[in-house]
Amino acid sequence: MERSRKLALTNWTQANDALNQYFAGNKSELAKRLGMSRTTVTAFFKQEPLREAEFRKICFDLRLNWQLVSEVKSSAPQLQQEEAGNPTPLQSEKIFEAILQRVRNHCRQKILSQHSRMRLLSGEEIGVDQLYVDVWLLNRPPHTFQISQSKLLETFDFRNDRLGLGDRIRRNTGFEIANKNPKLVILGKPGAGKTTFLKHLAVDWCKGQFQPELIAVLIEFRRIQDEHWYLLDALGKELDLNNGHQIRALKKQIQALEENLATTGEVQQRRKEIEDLWYQLNALPLQVLLTKGRFLILMDGLDEVPTDALRGEVQRQLYEITKEYSKNRFILTCRTQVMTLIPTGFTSVEVADFSPEQVQKFVQNWFVANGQSDTEAAQQWETLSNLANDNPALKELTVTPVLLSLMCLVLQDVGEIPSEMTWLYKKGIKLLLNRWNEDKKIAEWEMGSETYRQLSIEQKEELLIKIAARKFENPKNFALFEQEEISAEIAQFLKLAHPSEGVVVLKAIEAQHGLLIERADELWSFSHLTFQEHFTVQWLTQRSPKQLTEIISNSQWQRVMNQLVNSQSPADRLLELIKQAIDRSIANEPIVNQFLTWVFQKAESIQTCYRPAAIRAFYFVRALDHDHDHDHDLDFALALALALDLDLDLDLTRALALALDRAHALDLVLERDRDLALASALTQALDRVLNLALDYNTSKLVNEVEALRAALPKDSREILQWWKMQGIQWTKQLRKVMIEHRNIGHRWQFTDAQKQQLQRYYDTNTFLTDLMNTKGAVSSSVHTEIEDTLLLPWDELQRRQPEIYGQRQVE
Repeated sequence: MERSRKLALTNWTQANDALNQYFAGNKSELAKRLGMSRTTVTAFFKQEPLREAEFRKICFDLRLNWQLVSEVKSSAPQLQQEEAGNPTPLQSEKIFEAILQRVRNHCRQKILSQHSRMRLLSGEEIGVDQLYVDVWLLNRPPHTFQISQSKLLETFDFRNDRLGLGDRIRRNTGFEIANKNPKLVILGKPGAGKTTFLKHLAVDWCKGQFQPELIAVLIEFRRIQDEHWYLLDALGKELDLNNGHQIRALKKQIQALEENLATTGEVQQRRKEIEDLWYQLNALPLQVLLTKGRFLILMDGLDEVPTDALRGEVQRQLYEITKEYSKNRFILTCRTQVMTLIPTGFTSVEVADFSPEQVQKFVQNWFVANGQSDTEAAQQWETLSNLANDNPALKELTVTPVLLSLMCLVLQDVGEIPSEMTWLYKKGIKLLLNRWNEDKKIAEWEMGSETYRQLSIEQKEELLIKIAARKFENPKNFALFEQEEISAEIAQFLKLAHPSEGVVVLKAIEAQHGLLIERADELWSFSHLTFQEHFTVQWLTQRSPKQLTEIISNSQWQRVMNQLVNSQSPADRLLELIKQAIDRSIANEPIVNQFLTWVFQKAESIQTCYRPAAIRAFYFVRALDHDHDHDHDLDFALALALALDLDLDLDLTRALALALDRAHALDLVLERDRDLALASALTQALDRVLNLALDYNTSKLVNEVEALRAALPKDSREILQWWKMQGIQWTKQLRKVMIEHRNIGHRWQFTDAQKQQLQRYYDTNTFLTDLMNTKGAVSSSVHTEIEDTLLLPWDELQRRQPEIYGQRQVE
């Protein structure tokens, strides 16, 4: 009966694709391989009836399942075929449709039961579609751009777009890109939302909203445990078609037989064996579905394959399966730049950071999913939005879903985002470095460099701190690192043999937690500048008091610290450490402390409504200015006091100091006209002292000042000659009066080194007060604590704050 049966081709497209794939579209080559006439082969493709033996032989060499691409054109009864035990093409099609329906139902149930929900940082589970915000995909991964450092720096808007992306790269919705591209690699930083996006596509398929005609299957690479893992086995298991291993075994047998096909005397037997094996292979449901291109294969986390060796093997299998079964749709996710071999025909895109609109939708979805009403969720968003708008560094963190989730969790648990931002930064960094990856439970994960993998969390932070601080020393470009520069830094820190090893570690940092990312070809930066700023603050807080004092005396670093305080506000810890470093810089300087003790005592003796720190600031600068013998206007001496946003009524003290100023000026100026003016000014100053002394009812002071004024010549034209003869003694007497009655006018006679030290001490305290006056820079309690202890001598600091300034802590 078989000899009377003829078959005709029903799927010309599939046959023609096979001809192109295996014989470069050449029918003559196929005919030569088969030992048939070209006329027979041509008739096959014209869908003309051929003898079954010829038809099956052609299908064999084209790797086609003859049962699925044929129809009977013979007069032999179909019933006879069924009785012979061979299913007809119609029966085969019915069997195929039944298998298709069963597999589709199985996959739908599995996706809905295993992948339709996601676990939040709080440990609670919610539906993927409850939280989902459609991602935007960059049409081209940033690291592929060839751009100079200076040109890329132009795109960094450090006020509004600290990430530097701007409109440089066009964005598209993830759903649109996934629909358009049958083969897609989705790259992205850790926590960017790749897995959520993939699961949402799977759930959309279950609802008939994404590629409904296909069968979706989702494979999670992080679940790989077996070093002999095989992709087709995993696919078959997910589909409940456990014949992936059969496909592999049959292919191996066919390959072995084909390699020995030309052996003399065994050609026909070998061909028969190969044909039988192909028949078995093409009868397997998994092979049939793959060949027909009926799958939407979603593969999550190539980077999460446990070992480098296995990851390479998985990539090789991906390359082969996507080539052999190219009619299927493939979507693969992977952390940025882990893919070393992207299969031919795949489109690479990268998950973009959230836009402001996406941030709002995510936050509101998050709180609604956690049981709050739409109104309550909107209020939570308003709270977070106001905080973010007031703090660019906080706003920067909201663009990454995993960090935004952390903020939502904190807001839910605490009712607010803590004002101490350092706490939130530490939580976010720990999340990326440790907890978030631990939650994925990837056994023996060794992504990237083995050297980096072996570092503890503390060592990783230490490396990032060093990288951040070193770069922040360059105020013109603290954001971008050239790959050669940063890899050399890493190699030096880890004591690696060659900078090229530093590149491997650098890529491991990007793959494992994304704190450093490649912005363009070989140009790197921190993924969030606020983390770089946080690490720089950590570096500063680790310096010794002496080192920190030297740093804050440097004008370049002062600009850096202004930026750090603005980004880290409130920067309580940093400002406290700056204050302590300034204080410790004079701990072992007896002359300096003697001077500060006088400043403290003088300020304590004044009864005034003004704050003690402002009084101390005035006397410090006034006395230091006199010792320098500079003829400055007294307003200059108030610089530090004014930095504290205060004004002073200097009353009698100011009048006496002004008199001494004029006396000094007579020593310094030789021009006669100005001498006369200064003599007149001196007389006026003494008149003011007398009037104030009368107000204070200090008779002894009145008498002594009267005597000093009376000693001055009545005729101002005689002042110069008189001054040459008696000026020095007269000034000594005035100074004595000042010291006795107001405890001012001391001649400290500092050495040049002491003068420089006091000036540096003054400048750094001024800088500290400027920092404190930055809006939001410091909490009110720390502001008060620092201000109350400004310009105090070391022993007074120890008395007031022994827990900070105890003797055992003095360096």
